[in-house]
Amino acid sequence: MMTAQDKELAQLQCAIVSDMKSLVDKYMSIVGWDVPENDETLAKKKIINILKDALEDIEREDD
Repeated sequence: MMTAQDKELAQLQCAIVSDMKSLVDKYMSIVGWDVPENDETLAKKKIINILKDALEDIEREDD
């Protein structure tokens, strides 16, 4: 049985995913402006890795 918190988080999941995609797009745009010879595939991988590291840091804060 889902708790009220589980239901709320399930409803927020789509918004959270959308926000994360927006963050990647935001930083891809910045890199594209600042680095004319930008390798988009590599830049995207690096941005995603930075976001993953940041999430791990946030997760460790609660431990």
